[in-house]
Amino acid sequence: MSSLVSVTKEDWTFRDISTKEYTHGFHQYPARMHPEIAKRLIQKYIRKSSDIVFDPFMGSGGVLVESMLHGNNSVGIDLNPFAVLLTKVKTTPLDAAKLETTFNQIILDSKKDKKNKIEYDNAPNFLPKKPKEKSLKFWYQDDALRDLQILKNHVFLIKDEKTRDFFKICFSLATRKVSFQKNSIYKIYRMKPDKRKLFKPNVLDEFSKICKNNIKNMNEFSNTLGINYSKATPILGNTFAAPELLDGKKPTLVVTSPPYGDHGTTVAYGQFSRHPGMWLELEDSDELFAVDTNGLGGQKKKSIEDLNSETLDKTLKKIKEKDLQVPKEKTHANRTADVYSFFYDLDKCFDKISQVLKPKQSHCCFVVANRTVRREKIPTDVICVELAKKYGFKHVDTIYRTIANKAMSLKNAPENIVNFSGNTMTKESIVIWEY
Repeated sequence: MSSLVSVTKEDWTFRDISTKEYTHGFHQYPARMHPEIAKRLIQKYIRKSSDIVFDPFMGSGGVLVESMLHGNNSVGIDLNPFAVLLTKVKTTPLDAAKLETTFNQIILDSKKDKKNKIEYDNAPNFLPKKPKEKSLKFWYQDDALRDLQILKNHVFLIKDEKTRDFFKICFSLATRKVSFQKNSIYKIYRMKPDKRKLFKPNVLDEFSKICKNNIKNMNEFSNTLGINYSKATPILGNTFAAPELLDGKKPTLVVTSPPYGDHGTTVAYGQFSRHPGMWLELEDSDELFAVDTNGLGGQKKKSIEDLNSETLDKTLKKIKEKDLQVPKEKTHANRTADVYSFFYDLDKCFDKISQVLKPKQSHCCFVVANRTVRREKIPTDVICVELAKKYGFKHVDTIYRTIANKAMSLKNAPENIVNFSGNTMTKESIVIWEY
């Protein structure tokens, strides 16, 4: 199988539709699925109000938000504790008037502290092996750092946990917006010296802007849901353990976008989440630091087994031929193992997902992109169809769409060859199965 043909004529680009309605835009997050994709798939395949939607690679929780808006309970799994907190906040309706009152108090108390020149020492040390002050100055101006620590103090003093978590997410985004970090991409890169020199962020203004926007969107979300709303359950864990984590729940629809499998070169979920997670003092710090290592393909397999995918076999063979041309001492010398390890883990996930779905009543929808390794295009959509077949998934359609909004460089240089860059992913495939 070398290509898939869609039977649908619908437009799935959603170029003119916002990705930040309701709680979707609360915080930046890498490679978010367009909410309209989840919305349309849920509308298309959910039959009853009792049906459960499952996202095994939950990310920032967009699928769970759309499930609530549709009136269905949902479950999501992610091994990133920051993603779990963000999803929890996005799927917890709160009273906007009470949020407004709390926000005003935070700003009032923070301004008092500034006026009285009160300082706090609650910033994280991003590089424990180096002096804390040095690592913080690398990312923040002195004034910005002082104001962030004042804000953090008052956010963490909020007694109600749900309200505190809401403002933690607002604060987290502020820590990113006022840092020297480049906000146009999700890997951790610092602004160039000339831009740093001109960068004069106002922390309280930035935090205020974020809070006001999120309170407004929370108000729209809560009002739309009403009083009797469905439940979203975000779970910290690995999809390898889905049957245990779902604890008897039987979804009839999977809507998900698995990681691309290129944490080290393009979409670094763990790298993106590390700084905000440290600012927020997330309890699951070990999991936070191991997101990319524990993700799909994060642990390289020592041997290659047959996964029953002819397309994968052919792809691995081409990449291996190019691997042989790369010196062994290079960091990414064995890209064949990287690609195989990703699909080995993904194959295991198909097995686990099949164990929790209701047989003969379910659909499974994967949004994937065909990345390039060693200048070889990997047909992830085709490989997924071949892998899933042995677990009882019947392929019914693959829809192709252009990614209209990307927070990722259009070109990258994963092989670190001077003047030699490649294109990043600009198209997606929505692969749909019956189960």
